[in-house]
Amino acid sequence: MDASDILESLYFGALVGGFAIVGAWETRAPARPARAPLRERWTANLGLLALNHGILPLLLPISNGAAAWFASERGWGFMNVVELPPAAAVALTLVALDAVRYGNHRLWHQVPVLWRLHRVHHSDVDYDLTVGLRFHPIEAIAGNVAVLAAVVALGAPVWAVIASDVATVALGYFAHGNVRVPGAVDRALRVVLVTPAMHSTHHSVERDEAMSNFGSVLSVWDRLFGSYRERPRAGDAIEFGLADERDASRLTLLRLLRLPFASAPAPAA
Repeated sequence: MDASDILESLYFGALVGGFAIVGAWETRAPARPARAPLRERWTANLGLLALNHGILPLLLPISNGAAAWFASERGWGFMNVVELPPAAAVALTLVALDAVRYGNHRLWHQVPVLWRLHRVHHSDVDYDLTVGLRFHPIEAIAGNVAVLAAVVALGAPVWAVIASDVATVALGYFAHGNVRVPGAVDRALRVVLVTPAMHSTHHSVERDEAMSNFGSVLSVWDRLFGSYRERPRAGDAIEFGLADERDASRLTLLRLLRLPFASAPAPAA
């Protein structure tokens, strides 16, 4: 098994294993009862996952790990110029790439043309692990380009980049999970990590609440840059989705692909 096979196996393991674990957790201990038919929502969300994983390798035929190897071979990037101990290099990579993902996420809300595309992710009227897969293909491509550029500029070690990708995928399922976490555990975890209770506020139908809790893995960025919100005003009665898209039966895969171009959306903030 060569390095590329190992990279693919680790990513696939996080993609499938994380889904299975959080899916089982949702089934046994859901935080909220389902608010929309599961079949319709999952058909759209898993359809976008399949479409994005089919398109991305064709339009962007280089993974984050491959970009790290490419930069290393050519001596590009900060960590290929400044030598760091292995543990420090891994830690810096995890923190820096998570910061890039946080900043990128805020841009998708604040720039009108980007918000048109990001509305697809926020259009689900319910909240479970599949919402973390609900991205328009154009956003999926552009988001990957931003991370690729950061990987090359950072000169990050290959295995550190893989660790970042695996953590982002696995904890993305957790953060989007409709799972019940005891209050004391949630409070302890969110000191460092994004939790389901924290990130679900970001998917609120209330626009000011949707402009909070942007973090992917680490909660520190929201606290540091003033976008942290403890909980939604409605508490457990929080409504998810977009104010102008309340009919889940209309949000089919085909309509989600057209949604950014259909009409002028409400501003993100």
